[in-house]
Amino acid sequence: MAGNGIFFDDFGNANDGGYNREQNEALERQREELIRRIIEEKGEAAYDEMIALLEKEDDDPEVREIVTEVLYRLGEKIAPKLEKTIKEKVRSGVKNDVPLLYLIDLAGDLGLRRLIADITKSLELYDFEEAQLVIYEALAKLGAGEQFYPLLRYMLLEGEERFMYGAQVAMVLSYLDIPEIINDLVQAIDSGDFKGEELETIKQALTNMINLHPSYKEILITLVGEDNFENYVR
Repeated sequence: MAGNGIFFDDFGNANDGGYNREQNEALERQREELIRRIIEEKGEAAYDEMIALLEKEDDDPEVREIVTEVLYRLGEKIAPKLEKTIKEKVRSGVKNDVPLLYLIDLAGDLGLRRLIADITKSLELYDFEEAQLVIYEALAKLGAGEQFYPLLRYMLLEGEERFMYGAQVAMVLSYLDIPEIINDLVQAIDSGDFKGEELETIKQALTNMINLHPSYKEILITLVGEDNFENYVR
């Protein structure tokens, strides 16, 4: 990208010497300023250059996060190009393409329902469950994840995967409009299998479902009692 050095060379200097609150805040301000500059100076013309940055295997993950945030904020302006890129990547059949995962995640956030078939097909390209969960989540956000509910429920409550991916599975489930998931998440919380941040993430998933579907609050109250309600949400 023309000006890549200008945009990215100084990024991250604020965290030299370790992290503390002030450094984190400075880094976040630097990140926000960088995103703003790219959007203001390049606009939608930055798309190809952002994709090129995403493709660089040696890129810092933080740079990839900045790239996807730029593309997210450009939104509908780059949607046709994003759809074309994803379709071409899926059609190419490259296995375990990490940049494609970032784009699929972005498509879910942008609500690009025209890509449902392509994103579903992309499941064939990934051998590792973390990647498949990213795809399931994108499909769930697009309103097309119900067919995977039995598998996801198994991964949360029964499979050995729950000890590694349970919290991530819970977040995927939270985007599905299936009332039975309230009971599944309560079971996960009560199981004792999850502690600390994982447990809090599952509670957040339950909270997300209630925020998306307010009528589900009554299901939760019926299951756990009004007095215990606050113990299951964040």
